[in-house]
Amino acid sequence: MTTARSARSDAIEASEQERELGSGHHQVAPKRPTEHREQASVQRYLDRFAEAMTSGDMRTMTQLWGVPAFVIGRTEARVVQSESEVEQFFEGSKDAYNERGITRTRAEIQHLDWVGTDLVVATVRWPYLNEHDEELGEESSSYTLLRGEDGSYKLRSILMRGASGPSST
Repeated sequence: MTTARSARSDAIEASEQERELGSGHHQVAPKRPTEHREQASVQRYLDRFAEAMTSGDMRTMTQLWGVPAFVIGRTEARVVQSESEVEQFFEGSKDAYNERGITRTRAEIQHLDWVGTDLVVATVRWPYLNEHDEELGEESSSYTLLRGEDGSYKLRSILMRGASGPSST
């Protein structure tokens, strides 16, 4: 009984200490203890995606995709069924960007929608940047990413939302 009484006394004492700090004082637990870490892991994935796309690194790009995957936009809808189709999808993208003066981009996460612990829809803004880091326009897309047992994400679908700005032709 002594142990139960001590535990109860400790709880009462802790409660009284909290009240001394003011009636509105309380500790709020974070919504999701790993939220910041999770966003950081998605950001790392998207940073790799941006680097692979603007440098023409098709090997990395194929590693970032899970096939089959689905791509839909205003003017297209397609299933990407193999790694060679991923390469075909991005073939020439580096040159096409460079012709428009775009040398790099960065992923600016606008929103993350966690469907489960291993499935997330990331809405991302991609500014078109020239060699002086000046913005020439932008595009945005939403990516459905599935995390595998090894902890890495694979792209499963892209919803292309469109481009804007002087380089969106």
